[in-house]
Amino acid sequence: MTETGPVFDRIGATYSEAFADRPGQLAAGRWLMDRLAGRDKPLVLDVGCGSGEPTARQLIDGGMHVVGIDTSPVMLELARHTVPEAIFVERDLFDLDGLHPTQQRFDGVVAFFSLLLLPRPDVEKALDDIHHVLAHDGVFALGMVEGDTDHLMRDFLGTPVPLTSYPREDLRHLLNRHGFIVEELRADYWEPAPIPTVPTTPQTHLYAYCTAARPD
Repeated sequence: MTETGPVFDRIGATYSEAFADRPGQLAAGRWLMDRLAGRDKPLVLDVGCGSGEPTARQLIDGGMHVVGIDTSPVMLELARHTVPEAIFVERDLFDLDGLHPTQQRFDGVVAFFSLLLLPRPDVEKALDDIHHVLAHDGVFALGMVEGDTDHLMRDFLGTPVPLTSYPREDLRHLLNRHGFIVEELRADYWEPAPIPTVPTTPQTHLYAYCTAARPD
């Protein structure tokens, strides 16, 4: 299991409070649900589900079935309490085999601000795994922080956390190289909710709306 699990064990509840208002993430979730509308019981994989808020809750309320994974047992316990209708599994973010209940591919995958905890080689491995478990007509929504760092330690809610980030066009090229067509790449300036005694920093969030490119 990666070292990020213990970090989020320590900041679990604080993270949910600071990140309570994420309009860009909710918009990406709506895009994914719109693209899956009309399918019979669409199943979505939430990579780095955290506390289950807002995405797993949003997807369940929108009629999706959800499997969420995370490296933090504390976050997973929060998620199971917050979204009891979903399935949550403790798993590395680049180890996605065997998660579909019937061993099929997922209709959709979301990964909001989870892959940025990995070094760049593991981000690439995770993208390959996501492509592998995504259905041929599936959709993928990714959230990252804009920047140019590779597993650089930064203070996050009072705790040192490794951050990997990409300039927006580099992120687009990265997704293309790993088999995704980026239909839209949105940039949102975001400021976390203030928390007494805990430092917070504004960020630019990048949201990539993707489909899977398949060989002819």
